[in-house]
Parts: sequence; structure tokens; C-alpha cells
Amino acid sequence: MKDKKLETRFHEMRAKKNNSVEDSFALYDALDVVPLNEMMGRWHGSGFHTGHTMDGALETFNWYGKEFVDPENVHPLVFKSFGKTLFKVNPSLMPVRLATLIPSTKLWPLRYIFLLVRFLFQTKHSKARVRLIEFRGKVSSAMIYDNLPIHDVFRKVNENTLFGCMDYKGMKQPFFFVLERD
Repeated sequence: MKDKKLETRFHEMRAKKNNSVEDSFALYDALDVVPLNEMMGRWHGSGFHTGHTMDGALETFNWYGKEFVDPENVHPLVFKSFGKTLFKVNPSLMPVRLATLIPSTKLWPLRYIFLLVRFLFQTKHSKARVRLIEFRGKVSSAMIYDNLPIHDVFRKVNENTLFGCMDYKGMKQPFFFVLERD
């Protein structure tokens, strides 16, 4: 019964554009942890709005999601081209810090430029790995970026939906997002 109530609460909050960080963490903290083996595969990503400057930023650039090949090989940023082909991006080449400072609503004109010059950002190589780490009192799966001070820590909404929290060193407010299994 608890799981269904949490799942309903998740969907209600996901539909809103103005969740508080406190309410988002209350939901996040109540959800179950995610074992490593349940992370594998490709996941479609989307936002979970809390008024963070990055709300909608990834979607602005046609973010598709993430791909977990195995614990040592994770593609943290998978995007969709104009023709719907998926391509992987090296996060070290992206202006991640800038996205934490400038609201995403001002970035939309850059979408077309990014997609036209995507070859400058593309990679075939894994740029992250996944491990179990403790975050907010629970040990759960976390994607650890190779070259950035970022951990995306996951909690399970259901078998096919994960609630992620980006823990980025120096960022004032956490960034929440959703992954849904392909």
C-alpha cells in the first residue's frame, strides 16, 4: 500500500512545475533504493521541476536519457538528433556549470546550434560508472561521472521508473530528474 501511495504522490508532483526542494526530498527519501543490477539498460530521461536553473535545460537540447552498459561503462548523456538518431555526449565538453547558473528558458536558441555541431561533443566512450553509495542515509545506485564532481543518485518509484538527484559539488540547489526504462 505504501508503494502505491508513493507512486501516486510521485506522479502528482511530477505533473507540477513548482515543487519545493523540501517536498521533493521528502518523496525521494521515502522511496526504495535501487540495486546495481536494476540500473542496466537504456533509460529515457525527463525533468522534475523544483525551480532549479537546470529545469528543462537537458530537454532543451533534445536529451534522450542515459545508458548503463555495465557497472564500469555508463553513458550519462544520450541525446536525440533531428532525425531521432541517438548519440552520446562527453559531459566534460558541456557547459554544465553554466547551466546551474543561467535559467534553461534562456537557452532554447542554442538547441539548433548544438544539434548542428554535435560532432564536437560526441563520444563513443563511456564517461561514467555506477556504484552503490550512501546518500541521505540510504545506500543506493549512483552514477559517478568520470571527469566532473557529479553523482546522480537514484531511488526507485517502480520497476521501470527511477527518481534521480544530481549531487554536484558546489551547486546550491539539488537537481531532480526522472528516468524511465526503454
